[in-house]
Amino acid sequence: MLRKTTLMAALATLFISTPVQAAEHEITVLPDAYFPETTYVSAGDTIVFVNETDGVLTVTALDQTWETEEFGIDQTESLAVTAEMAKSFFHDGLANEDGDTTIKGFINFGAAPLDQASSNAAEEEEALN
Repeated sequence: MLRKTTLMAALATLFISTPVQAAEHEITVLPDAYFPETTYVSAGDTIVFVNETDGVLTVTALDQTWETEEFGIDQTESLAVTAEMAKSFFHDGLANEDGDTTIKGFINFGAAPLDQASSNAAEEEEALN
């Protein structure tokens, strides 16, 4: 019995102390859009931009605080997510005649709407029980 208890305690410690894995999020860069337009992330995650345009590009934060390396057609470029990073971005060629960026992608550090809805539903069901 003591061995079983010791084994269970060791397994519980392993699962409790295991850090949460960082997620990888893929954003497809299209000539005139991002898919998805809004990506829900946490600090420590990685964003992988996939170039589905017809040219070489760089993805840049709207406030110019970060940018990817230049990458070509059907290539990818990775970006580590930090809590301080700007949340809006664009790529070359998306400015209108006034020089304003008209098409943007967004990084959101909150829960995704479906995740939030699932969480709320679980909390409500638990409250009823």
